[in-house]
Amino acid sequence: MNNQNIDQICYKILLPIGESLDLKKMLGRSLALYIGELECSMGAVLLVDRTDSSTFALSNAFSIPRNIEAQPSFKALRNRLLHHDFSDDIITHEIDEEEGIYYVMSISDIGLLVLFKSNGRIDTPLLGALRPINHKLGTACKACLQNTELKKSSKQFMDMANMLPGLIIELDTSYQVTYVNKRTQEIFKQIDSDEFRPKSIFDFFPESSKNNVLELLHNCEMGETMTSGDFWMKNSRDQTFMVNLTLSPIRNGSAFTGFRGIAIDITQRVKLEKDLQLRDHLSNAITLATQELIKSPDFSISLPKSLNLFVQEATGIDRINYFKNIYDTDGTIVKVVRQTKGEDDDDESFRESEDTFKLPSVETTLILDILKRNELFQVITSRMEKGPLRAHLEEKRIKAILVLPVFAKHRFWGFLVLSNCVTEYVWSSVECDLLKLYAISISDSIERKLAADELSTVYTGIMEDLKIAQSIQTYMLPSWLQVDDRILFSANYTPWSTIGGDLFDCVRISDTRYILYVADISGHGIQAALTMTAVKSIINMFIRSEQVPESPAEILTQINATLSKRLFNDNYMTMNYCLVDFETMTLKNFNAGHPPLFLYNLSTKKTKLLDSAGSIPIGWVEDFVYEEKDMIETHFSNDDAICLLTDGVFECFNDKGEELGQKKLLNLLTKSIDVDDCLMLPHLCYDVIDQNGYTNRNDDFSFIALQSVPSRNMCSCFYKEIYSQLAEVDQIGLDVESFITSQGGSDELGFKTRLVATEFLNNIVEHGLPKNDSEKIALEIRYGKQVNVIIRDSAVEWDPPEKEPQMDHFFDELNENTDDRGRGLQIIYAMTSFFSRRRIHKINETILTLDSDQ
Repeated sequence: MNNQNIDQICYKILLPIGESLDLKKMLGRSLALYIGELECSMGAVLLVDRTDSSTFALSNAFSIPRNIEAQPSFKALRNRLLHHDFSDDIITHEIDEEEGIYYVMSISDIGLLVLFKSNGRIDTPLLGALRPINHKLGTACKACLQNTELKKSSKQFMDMANMLPGLIIELDTSYQVTYVNKRTQEIFKQIDSDEFRPKSIFDFFPESSKNNVLELLHNCEMGETMTSGDFWMKNSRDQTFMVNLTLSPIRNGSAFTGFRGIAIDITQRVKLEKDLQLRDHLSNAITLATQELIKSPDFSISLPKSLNLFVQEATGIDRINYFKNIYDTDGTIVKVVRQTKGEDDDDESFRESEDTFKLPSVETTLILDILKRNELFQVITSRMEKGPLRAHLEEKRIKAILVLPVFAKHRFWGFLVLSNCVTEYVWSSVECDLLKLYAISISDSIERKLAADELSTVYTGIMEDLKIAQSIQTYMLPSWLQVDDRILFSANYTPWSTIGGDLFDCVRISDTRYILYVADISGHGIQAALTMTAVKSIINMFIRSEQVPESPAEILTQINATLSKRLFNDNYMTMNYCLVDFETMTLKNFNAGHPPLFLYNLSTKKTKLLDSAGSIPIGWVEDFVYEEKDMIETHFSNDDAICLLTDGVFECFNDKGEELGQKKLLNLLTKSIDVDDCLMLPHLCYDVIDQNGYTNRNDDFSFIALQSVPSRNMCSCFYKEIYSQLAEVDQIGLDVESFITSQGGSDELGFKTRLVATEFLNNIVEHGLPKNDSEKIALEIRYGKQVNVIIRDSAVEWDPPEKEPQMDHFFDELNENTDDRGRGLQIIYAMTSFFSRRRIHKINETILTLDSDQ
């Protein structure tokens, strides 16, 4: 069977369903079509007869043939159907019998449709298509049963009409009243029963409602089964009240005989609807105005915008102003100052205005007393006693005001004045309740501002304390560079927050030996930083003592015992400790749970990781003894930089969440860094990591590097560290000049080199590090076919000025238009053949080249 055949069958069966409200008539035509179209031999509609919630019976509403009950197979089927689940109204059952097949189909939840087919089967697609039709048949049965109940007794209708909460009327086709229920006078108390004798429907309504009522009557006459509208009704005293009138036609068979209607007093509903509309409109205005308050943390900006928006959106309000109370030291209000500019105020007049609310009169004092009790105050201007306040309101053309108190931190902070300049407006209780919410929103905004100010004060204090703590921590850690006759040392310490828990040092203990270490306190932030300060002092006490142990294992054992007993409760510390001997070019390394050190060869750019031994962190076991067997001893060359770091260097992530890791770090150093000494190595490392996208850090970055002072094949070298002091610059200038002449350079070249070096250093000291005379600057001079002056400093970042194109009259106009931090650079440009300056993380590197006289 194709879809077209199925559609045709379903359409024919559907036609009589619901056509009549007579149950048997409707079922007779419908069941006949079911049996005929589906080629069945008999059928029945069984309706559920529930006697209580737990039991039910099935009654035969209609069957073909009528004596179907006499069939033994049908009787047996009915008994089986008592166990049917009527909760599912689209179930179809097929029950095979010897003579044929019973098809049992749910018709909604009201009963079952039973069809018997003696030959063949009904196609499954057709059964599926019948399910919504079966459901509609059940719905039609319900309607018929309801109609039957409705028709049982006209007396029941009249009794019901008298009990309904409304005026029930019946009209003839001429709109004359034929029936009015007895409860009319009781329900509509405004109507006097002795005097009010309505003849026509129009006697119930004022003239203004006549056309609308006529429209409802005409709709019924045109065939609408029910129509309704809201109208004003009047009583015998011509008092009006709102009703909802619903009309429906009365028919006798197909003949139209009149109208039936019910009118319900909706005065209270209309009032509630108006209140709801007002509430919605006002709520929307409050929502928008409150959102405006939240937009800006600056209350002085957000409040005027919020008030302006509120006036635009709210009804019954033409102006709104906010006033702030000014208290004296005794907590008494001495004046009230308007905080918002009025529509007639320009900036100057607003600042100079002295309106009534600024200097409280007796009247305003009384108003303030009401507001202090957190109560509203509203008044109609024309009903006020004559006085300064009324005169002020009349001058401002204000006809009504509503004043709402604003409290903040449980204190009467100020108030809002809402003005109506058009009508003598009285704000309802609903409006007042909602407007209180807006006042509360302003209170919340003020409290947020006060809390933010308090938090800002506390935060500022904390940040000042942290700056002091940072200064102390910086003072306890070595400078970013250290240069002496044996070594170059460089460090990059960048805490994750203002202060951190990493510590390191490079300490010279003899002419040729140095202690180099880096450590990491567990945790972050202030606790780790405070612990670090104490730990640094204790470690310094050990390694700077005259009897410092030769063995790294022995000194770590002593440090562990002291820290475990005195300092570490919930903390511990990882540490990488080295004893470096530049005479034998050996290092002894002990790793206590820390990332291993590596050697970076400045010539080959290759790295060597020392990770073959180590032990547990300090503080894990109080009486732990570190043993020599866990120490690494190795040789290093003049080209090797000894590199120590904390895990914060390589435990960083890119935007994909991928961690850098130690292996990738060493690969980056090999491929991306090219330096010939270690001074810039830790800082280049930070920048290279950033350039490769690993910018998400959550730990302190500490990287230190140590090497012997390098010797150059093609030139002579001169390394010095200088404090940021002008006296130091003058002395180093003499040393530079002496170095150049000692290497065979002319006096003129020595002087030029000195002048270039000192002029640039003076710029750094005076303008780059003006308030930090303890900061160090690294100076390197290379003398060969060229003279290279290399300066590394931690001064502020700045771009040097452009070189002047005309130099003929330069010395007469020296630095006339040059930036403060670039003064004297034109001299340097004139004497050098090459100038470059770059920023590498926090360190500036400047290279100045002079032509040699070799």
